[in-house]
Amino acid sequence: MDETELFYRLQADHSLATKHLEGRKQDKERLTIVICCNEDSSGKIPLWIIGKYAKPRCFKNVNMNSLDCQYRVNKKTWMTSVLFDKYVRSFDQMMYGRRVLLVVDNCPTHPRNIEGLRNIELFFFPPNMTSKIQTCNAGIIRAFKMHYRRRFYRKILEGYEVGQSNPGKINVLDAINLAIPSWTIDARKETIANFLRHCKIRSTSDVARNLDESTFDEETQDLETMINQCGYRNKMNIDNLMNYPGENEACSKVQSLEDIVGTIIENNAEDDGEDDTVSLESVTRKEALMASNTLHNFMIQYKNTTPELFDAIRKVRDEL
Repeated sequence: MDETELFYRLQADHSLATKHLEGRKQDKERLTIVICCNEDSSGKIPLWIIGKYAKPRCFKNVNMNSLDCQYRVNKKTWMTSVLFDKYVRSFDQMMYGRRVLLVVDNCPTHPRNIEGLRNIELFFFPPNMTSKIQTCNAGIIRAFKMHYRRRFYRKILEGYEVGQSNPGKINVLDAINLAIPSWTIDARKETIANFLRHCKIRSTSDVARNLDESTFDEETQDLETMINQCGYRNKMNIDNLMNYPGENEACSKVQSLEDIVGTIIENNAEDDGEDDTVSLESVTRKEALMASNTLHNFMIQYKNTTPELFDAIRKVRDEL
């Protein structure tokens, strides 16, 4: 288990990071993403996503139970000791009847004295252990971010295609809907297993495989193609984009008493968040049926359609 910050609107343009460009500047709105899986990724735990507001406007009309994630709140979007305690106890309940070792890094916001755990035991990496050895930091988080960026830039290109003026200004709900499939669909079992072999987490009976940048070749090429299509004046290279300065600073900061108390208050708050987005428009059943018919008609003509895709469309239609 590990967490990472995510600048969910980050544009791959150095110019935006250093100066105003056509009235714009680099957007560093962030979320914290908590990632957890077992050694072969067959047990990928739904993401925990920590945002700034309890009820941002974009959550209006949204059935939060339909999202395959847990959304939590902290004004600085940080992981705190309070949130870590909640995460561990939730994971303990999820692992009912099993014996599980939860491996976490040694971090000021990861308290050791969590009592009453029945199904899991915590194992903390020694202090100052390099991120190359720490399981998730060794590459699983990088893989997740690679997939997120690909989906983000694809969304930008699709936005331009349908005439949006600023498709990169996504809201928290948009970011969540990009993050979830980046983890549940795109993060492949083989990739995760290879990283864990590299870290020597998996059994020594497994044949270790060399882990190098070829793991990301296909994803990197796809991402670079999308960035080129966005037409940035001073585009970042992939390494700069995947290791953007400041994106992981808050995860290592010591929290104050004010931060701890604030987390408790924020998670019990009922007020709407004063964010800069608009609420999601309510969609009627009639509109959904019309949209499903349009999608069906498109997919029946689309050259890459598979029987599995048609089954998914039929299931959506049946649910309506």
